Amino acid sequence: LVLVSDIHTMFLFRTIRSNEFAGRAAVACAVGYVAWGLGCFHLVWGLEVPAFITEVSSTDELDTVTIDVSTLRWLWWPIILYLFWGMAHVCDEYFVRTIGIITNLYSIPDDVAGATLMALGCNGPEMALNTIAIWNPSNIGVGAVVGGEVFNVLVIIGTAVLATPQMYLPVRLGTFCFARDVGFYLLSVIVLYFVLSDGQVTRLDSLLMLAGAVLYTVIVTYSSQLSSLFRREGNRLASRSGTPRRGKGSLQALLDDMDEGENLDDEPDPETLYAWNKAMKSSHPTKGSVLGARVDVRNRLMDRGHHYDLRYFVLRDDAILVSTLVNPIEDSVQLQRGTSGIVFDHDNHVNDASWHHGGLVNQPVYYSPAHSTLFRSESETLSPLVRDPPATLHVPGFKDAPWEVIPLEDIVYCERAGGDIQQLHLHVCQRDSNLGNLITIELSSPTGDTHGAVIEAWACELREALLAQRRKYVGGRPDKTNLKLAMDWVEWFQFPVKFLVARTIPDMDDPKKQHLYAVSFIMSMAWLAVFAYSVTIACDGIHRDFGISTDILGFTVAAAGTSFPNVFSGMCVARQGKTSMAVANALGANVQNVFLALAVPWTIQSFFVSRGPFPMGVSNLLPAVLECVITLIPVVLVYISCGYSMPWWSGFFFLATYAVYVIFSLGQEMTNCPTWPLC
Repeated sequence: LVLVSDIHTMFLFRTIRSNEFAGRAAVACAVGYVAWGLGCFHLVWGLEVPAFITEVSSTDELDTVTIDVSTLRWLWWPIILYLFWGMAHVCDEYFVRTIGIITNLYSIPDDVAGATLMALGCNGPEMALNTIAIWNPSNIGVGAVVGGEVFNVLVIIGTAVLATPQMYLPVRLGTFCFARDVGFYLLSVIVLYFVLSDGQVTRLDSLLMLAGAVLYTVIVTYSSQLSSLFRREGNRLASRSGTPRRGKGSLQALLDDMDEGENLDDEPDPETLYAWNKAMKSSHPTKGSVLGARVDVRNRLMDRGHHYDLRYFVLRDDAILVSTLVNPIEDSVQLQRGTSGIVFDHDNHVNDASWHHGGLVNQPVYYSPAHSTLFRSESETLSPLVRDPPATLHVPGFKDAPWEVIPLEDIVYCERAGGDIQQLHLHVCQRDSNLGNLITIELSSPTGDTHGAVIEAWACELREALLAQRRKYVGGRPDKTNLKLAMDWVEWFQFPVKFLVARTIPDMDDPKKQHLYAVSFIMSMAWLAVFAYSVTIACDGIHRDFGISTDILGFTVAAAGTSFPNVFSGMCVARQGKTSMAVANALGANVQNVFLALAVPWTIQSFFVSRGPFPMGVSNLLPAVLECVITLIPVVLVYISCGYSMPWWSGFFFLATYAVYVIFSLGQEMTNCPTWPLC
């Protein structure tokens, strides 16, 4: 590719030789490509840049261009960013998808899969870095885990809160899930310090960390039952002690925020129940159907615990309308907030506040007389809802819940899920994202539709509607914005990795290739290993050329590089109102960073490679562990002091706290003092 690019630049130079400025630009491009090629060779083979390359000169009327070879060291930074993107691409597009296929094939429960296999995919880059460290010893992997703990807590949660629509602020979080994940996070940090405090890892240490993963999996699996138990015992103690039952910060308020066991209504409206039951049996998309829906945002963090929820869908000529009403016919509806995407809405003027589903793709909006102002501001988005409203729009329950509008023009394509007659997948481009996030909505037949008649009807009518939509809006080629032109350049640089990965890893989105899940799993791990090894080499190069210690590189650069793609996905689901999901997954990922991303490679090394203890020294371990705990304190304090919720301003507070953490880390590195600024 470098040679082809150089040849292309040479032809460009010959054609625009008469223009001196363009000629200089062409030479600069050629120099950049040569430097890129030399940097890649230096990265892969460890070769030194030849000493004779001290200047590059052009002929034919052009001045001499002199290049200082020492400036080539700055290429390490774009190279390492490129490698981090490659790891994220393989993990999100292939590894996590493969694990999802394995989960479905072997019917692994959603909660168990989310805490084990999907968590393995979520922490794939960190685990790859630590696996490579078995044969290429480095502290980068451990640093990425420790630094990633701080990054996930402060940056992912902070940006998700800032991206949350006003109607869902302050963000209410389920107390049980939040306390569970914070508790296990602290436990994982303590275990990590205990394991590394003596400078070596034994078999017992690795087994202890794996035991933590098993315990966390069990607690997550039985969270519903445990939460109900705590709620019952709390109510019993409150009634015995005469504790005030209401008020902000009271015991009853705490119990009301438990994730499980909270009923939506004691007596659902009969008209709502009738409309829902009728839609459960309906195979007419234009009249409305209840379908199982699950969203895949193609991100290792946000897809690790998703499952199907029953939702009310209506098909129109130019859009799909989705009600956010929670299933009213379940007995004792349990709100699994933080995992299922059920959100608390502060803007419901009908009932002051309410719980309902978050959006699948776009932010839900209200359409009722009480929300006419909001409707006018969203007239373009809500036009399908107004022009041809569904019959249930004025039914109690449906009327009080917001609606999501998914324009057909945003649906890229739809497909049946292989030979499964009860599955239909819609691939949708998120409307309020400038980066064009592709989201997959997986639809399934409701309970009792064993022959897939409802899904078949939806597939047929939706395809006809999409074809009619395409014929309606056929026109000239749209103009490209500056952002799209910039993305074309980005895609040009991404092409080598995308091409090689696509040619070597079977596409698990293709039902005909899903039987090759074992090959996909192995090849995904192999590519992650290649990128992880390249990252360690790049970090060694930065350490050698810039004098930055590998510990600091792990705590900051590697931690941010392996976790940064999750920031955008957290903001993506936050725009749909599901900020609690981003918070829960960020905290849960921290737990499994230690109990899986470190425990699995260390178990392999202690039992099969070194066959006993092996050295694992981390400088300034105690300050690093204390920083993990200290940076968690602001999150917990905000949550408790704000009535078990997170207001909008807390997002800025968390990001500012992370900035302070980075400043302290850099100060410790520059002064070589672990207690900076006290020394």
